[in-house]
Amino acid sequence: MAVIGVLQQEGYRVIEARDGRQALELATTEQPALALLDIEMPEMGGLTVIERLRDRGIDLPVLVLSGRAEVDDRVRGLMIGADDYLTKPYERRELIARVQALLRRHTRTTSDFTALKLGDLVIDLERMEAAKPGVTIKLSKIECSILALLARDDGKPVSRERMFDVVWGYTFMPETRTVDTHIWRLRKKLGDGGKQPRYIKNVPGAGYVLECERLASAAAIA
Repeated sequence: MAVIGVLQQEGYRVIEARDGRQALELATTEQPALALLDIEMPEMGGLTVIERLRDRGIDLPVLVLSGRAEVDDRVRGLMIGADDYLTKPYERRELIARVQALLRRHTRTTSDFTALKLGDLVIDLERMEAAKPGVTIKLSKIECSILALLARDDGKPVSRERMFDVVWGYTFMPETRTVDTHIWRLRKKLGDGGKQPRYIKNVPGAGYVLECERLASAAAIA
C-alpha cells in the first residue's frame, strides 16, 4: 500500500504534493505537523526542499523516504536538516513508528530551564538560538532537545540509545548515524569542532557529555 493510504488508515490527514516545488509551498502555507519527502521528486528534489525550508526558518520535522541506502546519502540528508531517514523497502509498522516518534518529539517540552551558557555563548532554548556579541546562530528544535537532555544529566554521559529514546522518541535503535551526525552539526554551529571539543565531548563506550552552565533565562546575563 502507498504511503498515503497507510497514513490515512492510521487516522492522519494527508496533503499530497505533486512535486518538490508544491511540497515547499504546502509546507509553508498549510503548516503541517510533519513532512515526508522523497529525495527524487519532480521539479525540486527532497533535499533541496529541506534546505529551502530551513533557510526560511521553518522547523517542520522532516522524514526522508528514499531508495538510496548509501551512508553518504543518509548523512547528507541529516546534515542539511532532515530529522530522520528511512530507506526503502520498509515495513509499515516502522514507518508508523517513526512518524509517531517525530510527532511526539516535536510537541515535547524539552527542559525545565530555558538557557545554557557555553563559554561566551548563551543558548536560548525557547527562542532556539545561540548568541554572543555580534553573532546569532539559529538552532533547530532537535538540536535544542539534545542540548537540554545533555544539560539535564549534569555532566554524566548520555548514551546514543537514550538520546534516541528521549529526543526522537524511539524505543529501538535505527541503523543510521543520526545521533553522531546531529552532534557533529551542532558542534560546528557552536564553534565546538576539531579534535578536542570543549563543550560537547564524546566519552568512548558511554556516549556524550556536555560541559555548560544552566541558566533560568537567557536574559539572566543580558
